[in-house]
Amino acid sequence: MNIKLLIPFFLALAYGQALAADGKITIYSPANGAMVSTTSMVPMSYEAMLGTNGDHLHLYVDNKRIDVLRQLKGSIKLDALKPGKHKICLTENTKSHMATGLESCVEVTSQ
Repeated sequence: MNIKLLIPFFLALAYGQALAADGKITIYSPANGAMVSTTSMVPMSYEAMLGTNGDHLHLYVDNKRIDVLRQLKGSIKLDALKPGKHKICLTENTKSHMATGLESCVEVTSQ
């Protein structure tokens, strides 16, 4: 295998990791592992410091994009979740909506 062909791939991978490393996203609530009600909206609070290429956040529930958040600190309410386990994530994205690799996720159980 020609190692010269792999160099651009590894450089791109390292560059993407470096971009993601210079920001931070924190989900304050719900806490990881929290139990939430199936009958009420789920309050979520968060704060983000975007990296070099970051422009905004995408909110995902179970890998489905729910919203685009331009506020870097705030609270929102998610629709009530069906019974079971769910994954809630915030990802940093560029102006062209490309993920930078920076994300924060929590898992909750709705009952």
